[in-house]
Amino acid sequence: MGGLGNQMFQYAAGRCLSHLHKTELKLDLSYLNADPQNKYTKRDYKLDAFGINAEFANENDIKSFLPLDRGKITNTLMRKLPILFGKVVANESGYKFMKEFYSFPKDVYLNGFWQSEHYFEPVMDIIRKEFTIQETLTGSNAELSNRIVTYNSVSLHIRRGDYVHLKEANAFHGTCSLEYYREAIEYLKKKEKEFNLFIFSDDVLWAKENLKTDNPVYFVDLNNPGHIDIHLMGLCKHNIIANSSFSWWGAWLNKNPDKTVIAPKQWFADISHVTPDIYPQNWIRL
Repeated sequence: MGGLGNQMFQYAAGRCLSHLHKTELKLDLSYLNADPQNKYTKRDYKLDAFGINAEFANENDIKSFLPLDRGKITNTLMRKLPILFGKVVANESGYKFMKEFYSFPKDVYLNGFWQSEHYFEPVMDIIRKEFTIQETLTGSNAELSNRIVTYNSVSLHIRRGDYVHLKEANAFHGTCSLEYYREAIEYLKKKEKEFNLFIFSDDVLWAKENLKTDNPVYFVDLNNPGHIDIHLMGLCKHNIIANSSFSWWGAWLNKNPDKTVIAPKQWFADISHVTPDIYPQNWIRL
């Protein structure tokens, strides 16, 4: 469920358990294929842009787990004491890392977002390899990638889209303020003498009109598919991300050992949603 960044988190968690259990991973696309009825943004399956290791679950695969989802008490027991069950539906609980995750059995249905690298720490190298794009960049993208690797480059991602236009998404997620981006740029200026900003956004016109800086700026308005922009963000030396799993992955896939990643300290608009485990240890929160 969700866009490319969410799908990457869900895949990474499932891939980790399938690797540890030496079993296959199957992806249930039924939620992506369902009619959202204006309750959420309709998304398409996008992981085929990468060299992933998974199959699609069929109707019988999915149905075999449905009888297990029998109510709050059973669901809690399956999550807290999975050793009691040979087959488990694991419903994610809240936004903190579930320590029971690595106790789930071989036959498990993962239902959630799983937005933390803790869910795939044992297979980080595998995830990095499998989230490598399968195509060679050409044209403007090849020129842009050369520019990114030539300069001391910083990606800056501004997420708007349904975070602004869809009432439910705006209330739940909110958007990062211009003040956050100004603080992030100033923070980097204290560490880096000079750098070039590469601005990624689903609303480039808004970014051009509102984000003002004296740094050299390149606005990425190539109408790229998501996996290309994630790849390009990952080529930058440093990253300023939004409260978005999309730019989270661009920063996480950045291989620069000396990278600085700046993330918003408030991930959701609702302050009751605490998300300490979404941030890797060395990321800066502003």
